[in-house]
Amino acid sequence: MNLRRAQDDSSRWVTFELAGQLYGLEILKVQEVLADTEIESVPGAPRQILGVANLRGSIVTILDLRLRLGLSPRPLETPVCCVVVDGHGESVGLRVDRVVDVRRIADSAIKRAPATGGNTQSGVLGVVTRPGEMLTLLNADDMVATLVGPSALAA
Repeated sequence: MNLRRAQDDSSRWVTFELAGQLYGLEILKVQEVLADTEIESVPGAPRQILGVANLRGSIVTILDLRLRLGLSPRPLETPVCCVVVDGHGESVGLRVDRVVDVRRIADSAIKRAPATGGNTQSGVLGVVTRPGEMLTLLNADDMVATLVGPSALAA
């Protein structure tokens, strides 16, 4: 009985790397992982929008998650790995360096994200620490909302 309770108080996360740091998105928001994606640029799009990709006949916007998080961009010439998420009801690809694995994380292990200068729109849900490792958990809706709103696409 205790085993079942412990399992109910956890969630699964797709983990990935960006600039040597470990991040995660809740698996319920992840639709699929694309190992090597061809991106078609969109003239006039904001810098964070890398372009669009054809996903089995559906056009998906591809966002550079490094730029969204304030990290240095990765050259487009390198293979493009994307985590396709459902953000506010829209499929959006988030470019990541590489997908690591899927982890079950106990809710009690997730620590609240520290304050970062009063930025409430950071999209960080929390942090999980293990010896020698820190995993930052992201909110897929927040990652997409700031970029795919009408103002972002019109820029």
